[in-house]
Amino acid sequence: DRSTTKTFRKDLQRSDQYFRFGKTQMDKAMGGLKTVSGSDLIDQIRKNGFRMTIGDVTFVLAESYGFCWGVERAVAMAYEARTFFPDKKIWGTNEIIHNPAVNKNLNDLGINFLENGTDGVKDFGVVSEGDVVLLPAFGASIDEMAYLKDKKVQIVDTTCPWVAKVWNSVEKCKDKGHTTIIHGKYDHEETVATKSFADNFLVIKTMEEAEYVVMYLLNGGDKAEFMKKFSKAMSAGFDPDLHLDAVGVANQTTMLKGETELIGKLFERALIRKFGPQDINNHYITFNTICDATQERQDAMYKMFNTEYEAPKSKIYAELEGEQVGLTLQSEKKAEKLSSRKMEDESRGEAVVAAVPTGGKVDICLIVGGFNSSNTAHLLEIAEEEGVPAYHVDFPERLGGSFDGTNLRNVIQHKPLKTTPAQAMKEEGLESLENFLPAGPIVIGITSGASTPDTITGACLERILQIRGLR
Repeated sequence: DRSTTKTFRKDLQRSDQYFRFGKTQMDKAMGGLKTVSGSDLIDQIRKNGFRMTIGDVTFVLAESYGFCWGVERAVAMAYEARTFFPDKKIWGTNEIIHNPAVNKNLNDLGINFLENGTDGVKDFGVVSEGDVVLLPAFGASIDEMAYLKDKKVQIVDTTCPWVAKVWNSVEKCKDKGHTTIIHGKYDHEETVATKSFADNFLVIKTMEEAEYVVMYLLNGGDKAEFMKKFSKAMSAGFDPDLHLDAVGVANQTTMLKGETELIGKLFERALIRKFGPQDINNHYITFNTICDATQERQDAMYKMFNTEYEAPKSKIYAELEGEQVGLTLQSEKKAEKLSSRKMEDESRGEAVVAAVPTGGKVDICLIVGGFNSSNTAHLLEIAEEEGVPAYHVDFPERLGGSFDGTNLRNVIQHKPLKTTPAQAMKEEGLESLENFLPAGPIVIGITSGASTPDTITGACLERILQIRGLR
């Protein structure tokens, strides 16, 4: 019953099954994480203004990179769970984060992740009463939480507070009887969790899809085509002729901030046209669910290339805006945004920002992160968009052609943009390139996805130095 999800979650959080770490425990866990996730080389580059030259190699580090605060918190909680429950079986309903190295480390500590059966459904049969179950950083569905409560397990909830804030907004939307429009990917684990809290929902991935829906909202259209187009991205019983007249827009936190904001404004202006500004509060509700971590990592990439992020545009939005000159949108009201960067700086310590911009000519770009990481893939897209040769790797062993670190050659194995995450996770569609490091002085741009610890990125840079004969 989707009408009781808010009450159920509150009751679960107040129960003895829901374990909370105290502040002292969390401070200790976050501090301990630095010993397994930090990198002296990355710290040096950061403190040197995000730029450092070693021999004929210059590293330029993006000013926002690697672990976001929500991911760092989730991983710290997972490690602390192992310490606090030394004799318990510990399971994760999913990988804690989208990084294979981190998940392998947790696996080595005896934390196992539930796998999907041949029918695509998770096998909860291995979980027994009294076991400890971790909910991942991107959350778990309300149905999984209900199952685990009935199973009488101990729950450690590592869900990112930014994700939980999205869920709270979905509840407000539902309380008003509005449909939740979710900007995200319908099969992404975070969106699967978010839509489980909604009554009526529609998942929209792109601006093109948003424009399609808005045109249907305003003018009607081919209902059969609409239902086919969004067959996997809508709630059971969804009717576009009924459920688009009152909406709120929420988002998957790894989506672009600019796109989410424009989609929200597009729906608000469309509903103003249909029902008038005097009645908009009965048809549209705005939320502040934007997490800045994804956008900041992308903005830092553009800065590294001496260019800027261009906000998305919509011809339909421009037309509606022209009709509604002088109207102030709910969507445009400035609300205090959660700042991931502030939390990350507190964790990593202050960095010295270069007096001269870190941007300049970047010869190649190394992008480090899990092959199934959505936000890391976006970073690769930016490099390709700017015409910079870029290589997406998940492990340092992808560099040098040697897993044991000996006899390293000037070769890299990487995931090209055309290869899907599903293929790459099976080691399919990866490409090897000989002599990826050109001769002579070279400037290498460095960044990493929000689920990537500095240890992995730092080890990749050490391999480059070894290949170059500088270590």
